[in-house]
Amino acid sequence: MGAKLPHIFKYTEGYHKLYPGATQIIIRNRKSWWLTREETSIQSLLPAVKLIRGADPERTLIQVFSNGGCNSLVNVSDGLHRLAANPELPLPTKCLIFDSCPGETHWGRGVQAFTGRIKNPIVKILTSLLILCAFCVAWVCSEVAGRGDPSLYMRKRLLSPTTLPHNIPRTYLYSKGDELVHWNAVEAHAALAKKLGVDVTLESYETTPHVNHLKSDPVRYWSIVSDAWARAAKSRG
Repeated sequence: MGAKLPHIFKYTEGYHKLYPGATQIIIRNRKSWWLTREETSIQSLLPAVKLIRGADPERTLIQVFSNGGCNSLVNVSDGLHRLAANPELPLPTKCLIFDSCPGETHWGRGVQAFTGRIKNPIVKILTSLLILCAFCVAWVCSEVAGRGDPSLYMRKRLLSPTTLPHNIPRTYLYSKGDELVHWNAVEAHAALAKKLGVDVTLESYETTPHVNHLKSDPVRYWSIVSDAWARAAKSRG
């Protein structure tokens, strides 16, 4: 969420080196997403959804970063259902990687995600209050829509076969040093996926910050990605 272009480039460059001929579709989640109507978010993603709809599931890898990326993935899924006029159609993919997600609702960590880089203490306090108000509005809207806890709804959607197929392997990358998304939440979600029959792999780091695993150990990171895809290829027979 709100990732800088140089940071994104490190991932796109890595994927290009691993799979030079592959097409990359990047969906960048901005912090304003939390204040955007769901309908507006889905509409803004439809151009990307059209490309994704035409992708070959046997040759597609999806990687999701943080809770912002998870929410965008749910919006993409809703957009696909709309375009295909089929609410049961899962996203076309053969391999799924979660990086530092999915987390659970924790307002303190949520505020930190938005204000962590703010130096001025007064600005930080005022921004924190605004973010808390936004979270309250989002919570109320979700309750009115009958979904309950927004993060819980997101986590359920990521386990639904109408969002992501259950017959594809999932890799969860996470860290016990992550102050924004707690490792317990990631492992709990992975355990639920495993109960549904999903092939799950856990890749735990000890001290790396949120979405900083690549920076801490690039060799291990890209080895995990390539192993995830190799496992998916093997599952194709």
